Amino acid sequence: MCEFCKKHGGGNKWYFNPKNYSKEMGEARIEILEKIVSARYYEGEMISGFETIESLKNIPILNKLAINLGEKYLKKTEGGQVIGLEDAIKVLQLCENPAIMKCACREIIGEEKYCCLNFGLIPELYKKANPDEYMEEVSVNKAERLLQEWDKEGLYHVIFWGKAPYVTTICNCTAAHCVAYKGRYVSGLKTSMLKGEYAARVNEEKCQGCGICLTRCQFGAIFFNVDHGKAFIDIRRCVGCGLCMSGCPNNAIQVIERKFTPAKNLW
Repeated sequence: MCEFCKKHGGGNKWYFNPKNYSKEMGEARIEILEKIVSARYYEGEMISGFETIESLKNIPILNKLAINLGEKYLKKTEGGQVIGLEDAIKVLQLCENPAIMKCACREIIGEEKYCCLNFGLIPELYKKANPDEYMEEVSVNKAERLLQEWDKEGLYHVIFWGKAPYVTTICNCTAAHCVAYKGRYVSGLKTSMLKGEYAARVNEEKCQGCGICLTRCQFGAIFFNVDHGKAFIDIRRCVGCGLCMSGCPNNAIQVIERKFTPAKNLW
């Protein structure tokens, strides 16, 4: 299990712990939650913070210090972890009031897509801070259908906290747009988007070499073995999003608990 599961999971995955959805926990974090729903939070504070880390990383003596400070900051503000579709659907049974909001990552570059599910105090605070913006509270059944549609479309799922471990959001995004992706793969802050609790593997007997999984993986973890005409997965790069599995027409890919793989310490 990742460090958040050990600290906040109560023996399970941290995002399955009902305590991490409680109103009391949210109210104790009201200040950071109000920041998160503000119009300029991602474009201003988050992006500028990542850019500061990037600049400090170029100074050898400050490299490690900059990363450590950045990781601590994300735990106190907002970070996340990749989850698969099955776990995302289970989360819907724990949250009280899913609501669809605009993707803040896309908004930064002038695109508009409503693909973020938010819970707890976030919908109420967002509506208060952005009265003219569209937001739709939805049933758990509709939220589940939307998650399935986004997964089919090729959007990976990331569960976020507003000061760990209070759960605020399931963001459904792509590497081309995702601020959390930038935080991890450009700025080097893994807590921006931790790898998931699973890792994928290919059943070579079932794999037909169609290559669909390669088009769905956004993390550079899947390759094609030209000698055998099969796909194979670099477990060191796999984040466990499950998009390769859900898109495989031959059911040739499975996800297994990361703790049972050689990638058990690669978060």
